[in-house]
Amino acid sequence: MLSFADNVARFCEREQLFRRVKNVLVAVSGGADSTACLLTLVELRERFGFEVTAVHFDHQLRPGSAADMAVVRDMCDRLGVACLSGEGDVRGFARQRKMGIEEAARRMRYQFLAFVAAEKRSDCIATGHTADDQAETILMRILRGSGVRGVRGMLPSAPLPGAPAMRLIRPLLASRRADTEAFCASSGITPLEDPSNRDTAMTRNHLRLETLPALEAINPSVRQALLGLAQSARELFVGIERASYGAQPVARTPVGAIFEASVLAALPNEALTLVIEREAGFFKLQPEVNRTRIENLRVVLSRQAGEVRFGDVAVQVSCGKARLGPPLAGEPFAGAILNVPGATAAGRWRVELSSSELAPREGASLAELDVDSVQGVLRIRAVQPGDRIRYHGIERKVADLFANAKVPAWERLGVVAVADSARVHLLFTATTTFEADRSPAADVLRLRLTATN
Repeated sequence: MLSFADNVARFCEREQLFRRVKNVLVAVSGGADSTACLLTLVELRERFGFEVTAVHFDHQLRPGSAADMAVVRDMCDRLGVACLSGEGDVRGFARQRKMGIEEAARRMRYQFLAFVAAEKRSDCIATGHTADDQAETILMRILRGSGVRGVRGMLPSAPLPGAPAMRLIRPLLASRRADTEAFCASSGITPLEDPSNRDTAMTRNHLRLETLPALEAINPSVRQALLGLAQSARELFVGIERASYGAQPVARTPVGAIFEASVLAALPNEALTLVIEREAGFFKLQPEVNRTRIENLRVVLSRQAGEVRFGDVAVQVSCGKARLGPPLAGEPFAGAILNVPGATAAGRWRVELSSSELAPREGASLAELDVDSVQGVLRIRAVQPGDRIRYHGIERKVADLFANAKVPAWERLGVVAVADSARVHLLFTATTTFEADRSPAADVLRLRLTATN
């Protein structure tokens, strides 16, 4: 019969948890699970070739919690393991951030782990989460309405929350809580007991002490059923991730990633969520994705027009394209009368007009206009409601021209118009220049438009 440490080693080998790992930081609360994790990794360190460092964080949620730190330090001394510790005012943090105690404790703990891991240059952070914790997590996420990704539960290896560059591993995820308690006892160590773990006002405690026992009265194998569901979700999610990887933008521009709208519309909801999160990360934005917003995006994609906000990420659909990036607003643009001939500055634009040829320049747009068709002074300005242009033999509204030419809404925000008192003669978008019709024999003015910043 394999020992507890051998079973953990098999799981870690199967999941490749210690591949290219030389320094493991172990989160140790002093309870049975985290203590068993520390004891096991100390036993396995020569086998896998890594060093072990322990870290303890005092949440200051109950009297006497500081004494736990002393117990953990004493245990580490006896094991010959370095132990680093920290503390934080979780209740104050929760009030300040207007969040629950459980979430505040989790966030502060991970922040401290990330800090220590960076200081120690650790390759990964190990926690003592067990199969029992996994069953509780899956049930909790089902009750919250999680999709396939959430029902996978905790992964053996995952980015550390709040510090995705750091890797979090869970070597005991296939082990039961009873096994960790027995391993501590066989090692001659009495783990700490946190009285707050009996407080059923905490969601996880309520599930552990009341909900799961009630479900076990109906199905004694409910924990195994939940773990099986998580494994099925994990297998299914591979296809969802593959679909999200296949949905790549046609371009990444300063205003965001540009997709064919049909590509996003074809994705299942969870793959669509992954694409939004991926592009948000690329543009260093913080997405807030939920089922309601995804369903709203479905409506926008079916209508082929509109915008949905996911926190500080906007998904905008227009003219068969979709833009994922920051919300955009029209740039204030004060118009100016053009010097003919000559140069004119207007906002961030420089306009040069000449009857002679103008040499092309990198980043500049060149165009021509019919001198005989100009009525009054020429201005450079933003597009205005009701603007019209004679284009390809037809007097058109500028808005209709953009729609017919499939100029997406985000490109229309920065359109520059050259117009007289009667109509528009030139339009410059980020990608296209529209020139009004000219008579073949008419005199022309040459124009060069350059952005000055």
